[in-house]
Amino acid sequence: MKVEAHKKELHSFDVRGMDIETVLIGPVTQQIIDADRLVRTEFRNGFPNWMMYRTALAGDSIFLPRLREWAIAFTWVYCLDGAVKRKTLSDELIGCVSLDVLSRLVFSRWLAPHSDIAATISVDRNTYKRLRDRIYARLAASLDEYWIRLIIAYREVRRHERSEHGRYRR
Repeated sequence: MKVEAHKKELHSFDVRGMDIETVLIGPVTQQIIDADRLVRTEFRNGFPNWMMYRTALAGDSIFLPRLREWAIAFTWVYCLDGAVKRKTLSDELIGCVSLDVLSRLVFSRWLAPHSDIAATISVDRNTYKRLRDRIYARLAASLDEYWIRLIIAYREVRRHERSEHGRYRR
């Protein structure tokens, strides 16, 4: 009988622990909260980055109602700032765009083809698609930036903890 046949197969996380991305999409820990605090000291862009990260990347649904309300408010303000003509603006347009964008952000898919939604709410399909894509681009860019900063901040928190506890001290 060969000894190799009985060896346990080792995965990289068996030797080194889980990678940072896996840790960050897991349960909320004190280190993740500390990393978020570090990120927020330098990166405050008005977007609900923590809620988007926990909902879209970590799969927590607890923030979904508040995120939906924020998306609707953001879409209203964006439209009132001149994104669409006033005569085009409606509750239906705002609601559909907001929910469509959140669906794409959280579930990686649009609710329905833009032409179908636009026809249902009597809006030009190009207007609907342009507004939807612009809102989504802003939310996705904010989430991407936050995610990168959170990874870096998490590394800093862990490095600080190791140096405080005497490990890896030079």
